[in-house]
Amino acid sequence: MKKLNSTLLISAIFSLFISCKKETAYSQLTYNEKANELIQQIIIDDSCGCILEIPQESMIKSSIIENPSFDIKQEIIKKNHLKNTIQLDSLEKVSEKFILDTILLRQKNIKIIKRNSISDIIKDKGRNLLKKCPNGVLCFSKPIIDERNKTAVLFYKQMATCIGSPIYLYKYEDKKWIYGEPKF
Repeated sequence: MKKLNSTLLISAIFSLFISCKKETAYSQLTYNEKANELIQQIIIDDSCGCILEIPQESMIKSSIIENPSFDIKQEIIKKNHLKNTIQLDSLEKVSEKFILDTILLRQKNIKIIKRNSISDIIKDKGRNLLKKCPNGVLCFSKPIIDERNKTAVLFYKQMATCIGSPIYLYKYEDKKWIYGEPKF
């Protein structure tokens, strides 16, 4: 009888771990899908034909490096109506594994400018880049999207501008991302 109880207990614990793993994978897949939809929609709405390769760092880490005095975490919590930094840290962790869907971008003739080519662009004074990307180049951070996939925040701006990017807030309504404050 003890062996049966032990076996059932081990099976229950194993099942619990497996279901947790599936949930994490699903969350990452859903995040990647929604984040790619958002970035692609912004590119199309902006009529931009080029983007700069997205940095490895999360939106929060990039902001802290660029402007350590700005409290990015509190700003995101406020804009995205999150409960606390624990919830934000969880969302950031998912965003760190973001994978840009380059296949779809190439199908739509959107060029991806590699970060390691920036020094060549500077040497050339941007002439080849202007020929390649006459409408400019957009730079994006990895979006942070809430667990319900209803709101997202991100930085994006035209490359080679000295002005920092504000935090843009988008809401997901009627199967598309809309710029603006969410209605709760």
